[in-house]
Amino acid sequence: MATEEVTARRAIWKRLAEDPGVTALVGDRIYYQFRPDGATYPCIVLNAISVVPRRDLGGVAWIETHIQVTAMAQMESVAEAVAIAVRRALEGLQGLVAGLDVIEVRVEEGVVIYQEDTRQIHHHVDVVVMHKGGT
Repeated sequence: MATEEVTARRAIWKRLAEDPGVTALVGDRIYYQFRPDGATYPCIVLNAISVVPRRDLGGVAWIETHIQVTAMAQMESVAEAVAIAVRRALEGLQGLVAGLDVIEVRVEEGVVIYQEDTRQIHHHVDVVVMHKGGT
């Protein structure tokens, strides 16, 4: 039986998918890397930006994974509401999440971009996951 790899991205997805404040706004529309054609709004797209091992004298002490969480909507107020729900669900998260030993999650303010060609608002939220193990 194959097992899924433990990753910070998977842990963030799981936390968002189980948070009532997030799911009230986007339902199960939380995707990796891109929004599928035909998917409705609002939705969330997760992208892993970087994985940075942090070392001490004994080797890798922990890992910092940077993830961009993008709240997509057709109205700015909706994209902002989703971004706020994401922030509330993730800020300060600690403990075992989807099999990953999370030391702490830090949420940093991202940017809001209006996609003129598609008439979408993309509210980017930058998330830093400090964890042991996994990738």
